[in-house]
Order: sequence, then C-alpha cells, then structure tokens
Amino acid sequence: MSHPASLRVSGPIVLPSGRKISKTALFHALNLGGWIALASGFFAWALTTDGLLPALLNNTVFAGCGIAGTVALRSIYGRARRTRRVYSIAAIAIPLAGFLGAPLWYLVHMGTLRVLYPYLASVPALHTTFAAVAARIVTLPWLIPVAIWFVYGFALITWSALYFWITSSLALEIERTRVVDALKLADSARLRALQSQLKPHFLFNTLNGIATLVREKNHLAAGLMIASLSDFLRLTLQTLDSPEITVSQELLFVEHYLEIEQARFGARLVTTIDAQPEALDAMIPTLILQPLLENALRHAVLEREAGGRLRVSIQKRDSRLMVSVEDDGPGLRARSQRQFGVGLGNTAERLAALYGDDGTLSVGPSDTGGFAVGVTIPFRTEPMAPFGAAILAETT
Repeated sequence: MSHPASLRVSGPIVLPSGRKISKTALFHALNLGGWIALASGFFAWALTTDGLLPALLNNTVFAGCGIAGTVALRSIYGRARRTRRVYSIAAIAIPLAGFLGAPLWYLVHMGTLRVLYPYLASVPALHTTFAAVAARIVTLPWLIPVAIWFVYGFALITWSALYFWITSSLALEIERTRVVDALKLADSARLRALQSQLKPHFLFNTLNGIATLVREKNHLAAGLMIASLSDFLRLTLQTLDSPEITVSQELLFVEHYLEIEQARFGARLVTTIDAQPEALDAMIPTLILQPLLENALRHAVLEREAGGRLRVSIQKRDSRLMVSVEDDGPGLRARSQRQFGVGLGNTAERLAALYGDDGTLSVGPSDTGGFAVGVTIPFRTEPMAPFGAAILAETT
C-alpha cells in the first residue's frame, strides 16, 4: 500500500465546560500578562528613582527579554514534556533554568540598556531625561550581582514551575475531554454500526438468503448463515461498553460480517485476512473495521457484476499498529468526497478522540489499483478503559 495523505481532525481545545481555546494563544496570553504584571511592579519601584521614560524603557526591555527567553524555554520544555520522564526532567530543568538563565538574561538586558540609554541621552530633547540614568548604567558591572541573580533566577524558576503546572493541568483536562468524547463517539459508532446492519434491506437480504438456502434444502449452509448473523449481533451487544477490544476479538466481527456478506455475493466476493500473530493481542477501537469493509463492499463488489476482492491487513511495525482495508475496485478517482467523507470522517473522529495525533486515518490507491484505507494507532496490549473510567469518575 502506498503512503496516502492523512485525514486528521484538528481544531481548538474543547474543555468539558464547552469552551474552546488554542494552546498557543493561551500560552502567549498568559505569558504576556505575567510579564506585564511583573514589569509593572518593577516600573512602580523604579519610577521614583529613574523617572517616567527611563523606568518605562528599562522595564519594557526587562519584560521583552523575559518574554523572548521564556518562549525559548517553552520550546525546550515542550520536548521534555513529550518524554515519559517529564517530572524527572522538570526537577532538573527548573533550577538549572534559574541558575543559567539569570546571568544570560541580565547580560542581554544590561547590554541593551547600555546602548539605548546613551543614545537617547545624546538626543538634545531627551538629554535631561536620560543623562543621569545613562551615566549610572555604564558603571554597572557586566557580571550579574548576587542580589539581581536571585531576583532574575527566582522569576525564571517561578515561571518554569507555573509552566509545568499549567501545561500538566491543561493536558489532564484535554485527556478528560478526549476520553469522554471517545466514549461518546464509540457508543455512537456502535449504534450506527448496529443500525446499518439492522436496516430493512440488510435483514431482508440476509433472511432472503437463508430462505433461498432452505428452499434449496441446503440446510447446513442456512444454519451457518443464521449462526453468523446471531453471533454478529451477540458480539455487537456484548461490546457496547468497550471503547477498545483486541484485534482477535475485532476479527471475530469481521469473520461473522463477511460470512453474512459472502452468502449475499457468493463467488463475486473474495476476501483475504492477513493478521500478524504478534498483533492479535493489540488493542483496537471496537468495530473500526466494519464500516471500512462496508464501504469497500459497496464500491468494489456491489456496483460491479464481476464482484471484487477485499483484503484486510493488520501488522505491528515498531510501536505502531498498522491496519488496512484494500479492494480492487474502481479506485480513488471514481469516488467523490461525498461517497466516503461521512463514514471515514466518523472513523477519523473516533481515532482523534481516542489517540489524538497518535491515531491517523489515510486513504489512497491500493497495490491492485483499487482503493485502500489505512488506520495507524499506538501498539498497546492493555486497554485504556480503566484509565477512562478513572477520568470520568473524577469529572462527575
């Protein structure tokens, strides 16, 4: 299968309260507000000694250096937060940022003022305002004094601690929302799957196939078809409360579903299921394959007199579970966005709710020139249901 373009669901963060926020916008708003508040306090203190304009310039440069430095720290901390040892890294990074960041911040701050104050003092209209401060600033040492080191370091340590606390709290809120949405979407998807299978034409075709086999006195085949239908419905009802099941359990759905469809299409339908043994215990969203197979059947088999071939592939690649449903039908160009946008869009939403950016759904040409749908999720053998239950318990 080629590497098709990914379909991802993106947008603002939606908290349980219903509010939508952007992580980047939230960071810059809080960061700017915090530095303005801190600089305002220093400005009020410097106003009596330096005067209005020198104090304003001094603290504007102070805040500007702080904003630039913390934006850089955010980039560094962001990488740390994507690791599994975030708290260990934070325990080292926070005091280190204060110890090393303070002298660098002071050096940039002092260097900027040593350029600006003398320049402004050389302007005749501003000489009186900046002359005294310019004369004093050039006497200050380049090496950061201990007292100022403490102040700057304390500011950076406080900022760093607040960053990790706010981002961790926000991540928890996002995870709560993701779990809630995942459970809701999973339930809706299962209901849609039940409804799609219990539609009158589905039952009619299934029962009509059974009646035909009975009239032909093929009682063994009729019994097998009834058993497949019964097993499919029973398994569907048994997993209503499970956002994820194992690949082996999901393949039972596939087996019963294809047995029913095989009775409809007969020799027109040829299926192949290729699942690696090491992937059978992996967790996969419940009934994720059924709508993909239904989509393939509708376009690759139902609309063609000669029928078609379907292939399901499930493989483990490093730390990822790769799932694909391919057919040898007319391919991507023959399908409009309307034809597959709703079903695959719902699948993409489920993946995004369960796994965030770690779950993707992709479409493209298959190796046979037909249509292929790929699902990529993290490889896990433990379900997330207990974690989701704990999150839901905390939100109620």
